[in-house]
Amino acid sequence: MSHSTKVLIYDERQDAPELLFEIVANHGYKAGYAKDASEIVDMLSNDRYEVVLTNGGYKKLNFDQHMQLKSSSVFIIDIKDSHKQTQDVGLEADLYLSRPFLISELWKALEYPVEHRSQPS
Repeated sequence: MSHSTKVLIYDERQDAPELLFEIVANHGYKAGYAKDASEIVDMLSNDRYEVVLTNGGYKKLNFDQHMQLKSSSVFIIDIKDSHKQTQDVGLEADLYLSRPFLISELWKALEYPVEHRSQPS
């Protein structure tokens, strides 16, 4: 199955980015992953991604980087660790997943922006 949505992955957990990349790519999505939070903005500037799948690393961006990400049309899916109860500050995500999550929840989250992109707001 091939998907036109291109996914940018960033996760601060050491084991997560490559695993998420492999899962997403093996399901037919085009994907890339950032090595650190500031690379998210660089990658969005140099390539077209529709979705950022992250565990909140974008919150470590400086003000200018936040504004650049906020002004882009990228859809942000934030992965929350269920054991952490943190308050969101600054840039809000468009959709949240709680870790651990089912793979079917990931597919549904990745399809969400495509399903709602064509609908009038």
